[in-house]
Amino acid sequence: MTSGEKKVARHEVTASVIVEWYNMTHAELDRATRMLAALTSQAASLYSSESAPVRLAKPLDLVIVFDSDQHSRQQVQAAFGDLTNATDALMPRFLPIPDARYCQLKNAGAASSTSELIIFLDSDVIPEPNWLAAFLEAFADPRIDVVVGNTYVDCNGPAVYPKAMALTWMFPLRDSSDRLRLSTWFYANNVAFRREAFVSRQFADVPGLTHAPARLLVERLRREGVAIWHAGNARASHPPPNGSIHFVMRAIAGGKARAFFEPRPSIGGTIRWIRNDIRSITWGCKRIVLSGSKVELRWWQVPMAVVYPTAYYSLFCLGSLLSIVMPGLMRERFDL
Repeated sequence: MTSGEKKVARHEVTASVIVEWYNMTHAELDRATRMLAALTSQAASLYSSESAPVRLAKPLDLVIVFDSDQHSRQQVQAAFGDLTNATDALMPRFLPIPDARYCQLKNAGAASSTSELIIFLDSDVIPEPNWLAAFLEAFADPRIDVVVGNTYVDCNGPAVYPKAMALTWMFPLRDSSDRLRLSTWFYANNVAFRREAFVSRQFADVPGLTHAPARLLVERLRREGVAIWHAGNARASHPPPNGSIHFVMRAIAGGKARAFFEPRPSIGGTIRWIRNDIRSITWGCKRIVLSGSKVELRWWQVPMAVVYPTAYYSLFCLGSLLSIVMPGLMRERFDL
């Protein structure tokens, strides 16, 4: 090695990507195909590279976990076509779990893995180039145990609806920063753990609530002093609710989750919920007016765009109120 050459520190790691098939009950199958194509390309790059600072020590372990009461193995495998045979750098496994929900599928997939890193990616979330490398690079620091990626609503194209949801739904806009920084939350659709950090905790089993286990895990990590890091360059696009029926059900399900997650409210507490949802509508409308240019929303599209946060948070409020009035019925419905 000459004096002008520098020795590059290499970081090799094994990783599993856990993909639940739960969201395929209401998402477009094309998104799962595009997700797999992205993983195939990125795994091939990181497994064969001799110059990258991070690489896969073994082929990427891709675990597709599905509810065997809802989907057959043949159905799930057929959805992936020949892409799973496109590279030796990605090894798919199909894991059937009977009568399992969203976070239960994720727990089962993680339990089946022996990799150093466990990465959760939803079946309708499409990672951008460099997504996998961003996670591997973050974990090169041995002090880091949890890294969340940047999930944003896919709003390319001229349609008003995805642009309105990108601005006002649960996810932030696409992050333009590549830096690693501390965070206080994560979504279960795009997050990575060191194996020991996850399997010792896992997602809690909360009957009737799909996404509450992720919130509970965030709270537990914070109580136990485990830092959550945000990798701005681990970007992945998420679709808005798929169609009017899914839009209505998703909004009501969110309100139901609030009602069941929190103690039964008093009349005053219920009024505070309503006030908060009115504030959410107001915030959504203001954000569309003031920040529409960030998603290339035209001025003449604004009147249509404000309809979506108004409808969504009104239905959200309705979901909470119905859960107070009819808790038995609501516990069995709107589990999204």
